[in-house]
Parts: sequence; structure tokens; C-alpha cells
Amino acid sequence: MRLVADAIHEFALVESVDAQWDYLAREPRLTGDTGWDAALAGLAVHLARMAAFDRTPPWTRHADRYSPTFRWIGLPPESDMKAYVFQRTPVYFKSRGIMIDAANLVSV
Repeated sequence: MRLVADAIHEFALVESVDAQWDYLAREPRLTGDTGWDAALAGLAVHLARMAAFDRTPPWTRHADRYSPTFRWIGLPPESDMKAYVFQRTPVYFKSRGIMIDAANLVSV
């Protein structure tokens, strides 16, 4: 969760629209963990929507940016909150197999 919060905070500090797009358009290297690779793609789509871009970075649609199994970000494996988080997960994360409460995507 800390990495997600840091990325949202850093993005908010980028001053120009062009620089924000450049920040998102650069494809990060694959981590080797399909969950993290999918989460990064979902986060980039989230940031693009935050910035009101009319498009998302093309790399976020690559097949290797989707997790074959659900990954629960910010929840312990035995959590009884999974149904709640599933309901509150934005579609651009959920479609990639990443479950994260939308409240965790708000930078304060």
C-alpha cells in the first residue's frame, strides 16, 4: 500500500499535463510477479483518470499486465473483508485481477 500511496503523491506533484503524460507513458519493466505487474497497470489507468486524460497508456493493455488470479492489496489472506473490497474495487483494477479498496487510492 505504501508504494501505491507514494506513486499517487508523486504524480500529484508533477506540474504540467505533458509531464504527467510522460510519467504514465513510460512502461515500467516487468517485475516477474504478475500481481505487481497488473497492479502497476491498474495504477497507471487510475492516475490517467485522475488527470482526466482521454486515453490510457498503451502498455497498460498488454497481456502481461493482467493477473491470472485475484490479488488482494492491503488485506491479509484470511481477511473477512474480501467481499467488501471486491465491491469497492475500481473496474480497471478488478479487470486485471487486483482487488484494492478505492478509499486506498485517495491521496490526502
